[in-house]
Formats: sequence, structure tokens, C-alpha cells
Amino acid sequence: MPQRRQLDPVLKGGIIGRLETGQTQTEVSGALNVAQSVISRLWRRFEDTYTCTRSPMGHNAASGPIFDLNSTT
Repeated sequence: MPQRRQLDPVLKGGIIGRLETGQTQTEVSGALNVAQSVISRLWRRFEDTYTCTRSPMGHNAASGPIFDLNSTT
């Protein structure tokens, strides 16, 4: 079973940079020895949020906190 490891920010930036220059996810995967599914998730997250980092729990990248602190109910 493959071991899971977190990608460091430099590697994430390199992956996004390669994809932006036109390399395919499969090419990047092979060159950097990272699973294609990881590349795909990172790229999808980047397209949605324009960042390579995950948002903290309890937050939605598009609208901020999921709960409303100003709610009176």
C-alpha cells in the first residue's frame, strides 16, 4: 500500500506551474512521481480558489465561514 505524504508548498507550486505551461496531468505525474489523482485534485482546487492550500475546517473558500456569527436565532 502506498504511503501518504503531504506535498510541500514548493512542489505544489511546481505542479501548478507545469500545468499552466501546458503540460498534461499525466506528464506532470510521471515527471514528479506524484499520483495523477493528486495532481487532478490540486489543479481542481487551484481553479476553484486560486490557491494551492486547503481552507481551514469550517470555511467555504467561496463564501467564508459556514456559520453566521451575526445570526440572532
